[in-house]
Order: sequence, then C-alpha cells, then structure tokens
Amino acid sequence: MRSVVGVVLAKELRDALRDRRTALMILVASIVTGPLTLVLLAQFVAGLEEKAAVLKVRMAGEEHAPQLVNFLHRNDIEIEAAPADYEARVRDGRMDAVIVIPDDFDDRMLAGDSATVEILYDDSRTEAGPAIRQAERLLRAFNRETGTLRLVARGVSPDLAEPVKVERVNTATPRQKGALVLFLIPMFAILSPLLGGMTVAIDSTAGERERGSLEPLLANPVRASRFALGKWLAAWTLASVVAALTLSGFVLAALAYAQRKLEALAAFGALELLQFFAVIVPFAAMTSALQLLICTYGRTYREAQTYSSYVFTVVSFVPMIVLFSGLKDAFWQLAVPVLGQQMVLARVMRGDAVVPADYLVPAAIAAAIAAACLVTVSHLLRQERIVFGR
Repeated sequence: MRSVVGVVLAKELRDALRDRRTALMILVASIVTGPLTLVLLAQFVAGLEEKAAVLKVRMAGEEHAPQLVNFLHRNDIEIEAAPADYEARVRDGRMDAVIVIPDDFDDRMLAGDSATVEILYDDSRTEAGPAIRQAERLLRAFNRETGTLRLVARGVSPDLAEPVKVERVNTATPRQKGALVLFLIPMFAILSPLLGGMTVAIDSTAGERERGSLEPLLANPVRASRFALGKWLAAWTLASVVAALTLSGFVLAALAYAQRKLEALAAFGALELLQFFAVIVPFAAMTSALQLLICTYGRTYREAQTYSSYVFTVVSFVPMIVLFSGLKDAFWQLAVPVLGQQMVLARVMRGDAVVPADYLVPAAIAAAIAAACLVTVSHLLRQERIVFGR
C-alpha cells in the first residue's frame, strides 16, 4: 500500500510543479501578496501615528481668538495659518483639518457668552483622522479651562460642574492592540492552504478526467482508496508548503520592517510561527480533502475551478465575519471548521493563553472531515459516471 500511495503522491506533485503558470500564481497570490500587504499596512499605520504625534493645528482667523492662541502656545502647540483657499484644499485632500474662527469670537468670549468654532475636515479620508481628533481634543481642553476660569471668577467651585471625574484605564497590551491591525496574518494563514492545495486537487481529479488519463490509472489492479489517499497527500503536502512559505514571509517582513516602524504592534516570530503551524497543518488536511471531493464531481478543469471558488469564497468570509461582527470567544467555536482555527490564531496574535484543547479540538474535527471526504472520494472513483462521464 505504501509503495502505491507513494507513487501516486510523487506523480501528482511532479505534475503540479511542472505547471509554471500555476506555481507563479501561487507565489504571487499567497507568498508575496501577504508580506507585501503587511509592509504597506505597517507603513500606513506608522504614518498615521507620526501625524498624531505632531503637535500642530491649522487655523483660519487666529487673530480673532487671542485666548485660544495663548492656550495653544502654552501647551506647545504649533499654529499654522491656513491659506485663503483652505476649504478647497480640505476638499481635495491636501489639508486634513482646519479650525475656523469667526470674527466675533473674541468679543463673545470677553462678554462671557458662548462662541462657535468650526472644524473643517473630510472624514472620508482615513489619513485625516489624527488631525481631526487632535483639533477636537485641543478645543475640548480649551473649553474645560475656560469654563473652569469662569466658575472661579464667579466664586463657584469647578467641582460642581464636574461631580464625577473619569479616568480611563486601558487593559489592552501593545501586542493586543497590534493584533487588531495584523488581522490579515490569520486571514492569509486560513486562505493559503486553500490556494496551495487547489491545483493538485483539480488536476488530479477533473483534470485527469478531462484528459482521459483517469481511466487507465484506475484500470490498474489497485484499490481506489489508495489512489484517493495518494492524491490527497499530494494536495495536503503542497497546501502545507504554501502555508509555511506564506507565514515565513510574514515573519521576515515583520522582522525586517513592520516591528521597526510599529513597535507597539504584535510580534510575529518563531514561536508564533510554530503555533500557527500546529493549527494550519491539520486544517490543510481538511481543506485538501474537501477540495479533492468537490473537484471529483467536476467533468472539466474549468468546472472544478468553479466548484473550488465556492469553497474559497465561503472560507474567506469567516475572518471578515469574526472581525466585523464582534463575535466573542466561546468553547463551542472550536468545533466549527474555519471558525475554530480563526479563533485560535487570533488568540495567538493577541498573546492570550492557548491551552492544548485549542489545538486538539479543531484538529480532531478537521481529521474527521478529511477522513469522511476521502472515504467518499474512494467510493466515487469506483463509479462509472465519475470515471467515464464527460
């Protein structure tokens, strides 16, 4: 049995590696795209943090607000006079936010009345966020100081206006904050086995069926289960290799660039890589078997590609659902394919405690599904409508 399975395994891997276009597609789509996306994301977030760290505001009509200008100078805030066409520049994205002071601001402040200040911005531009939040934060601080001084001038304790003082205590570690940004690493870890095993799964089933090579192959005095096992092992091997290369690329990208630009982000090193492997390798076994089963129904290579795209689409939605739905971790999720793997990988990225059950439960479910798929494929390969139907 081992020799037959090994021959089938070697044959399928050799056929897959001969297709240079497929190898190039896998290289670009998973191994290069993931790390490159991480580098671009790190650069983008680092740029936002650098903007937030610069204590500077743009102001139009600063001559009408000497008290506000004095407050900003006392807090070491640089004031840049906005040009005459500031509104057009904000609309075009050349400026992030501008504080607009009306002509009667100083008069109303001296009279003890309330005055209106505008913040002109375009929140459809993500890069404008730090400047907008900084302008709002400074104006709120000026508001509090002015209100306190007015109460003191009237002999009223400022504590009456603020009976409850709120102090924010953020329990999230820098690594946990970084995990929110680096959600794409678990996402690529989930998708890369699908991309890696797809070629072998399609070519070894629908591809051979279309070329007519499946008939003489199954005509050999060998049980169909051995052919199914060899084809699955080939798909699983390639899926695991692509996943390993993709994740290794993330480690290199993090070491070479991401951590240097964003020290607060979650570290993704050798330990995290091993933890990811413990989750992804059993997952790759399941996805490869599932793809092999689905592609067995394909009468042509193109038809099998369509079937595989359905699986890829469903799986790719799970990380997005977890990200945007706010789904809380629960033990039952470990038994749900894809969701369980996503949950464990997210815990690894956050630096949370991961117990053996977090690895064993998803692996056991994946093994059961893979076994069921292989049994079904073996049964299908003995049916004439699968072998001879075109």
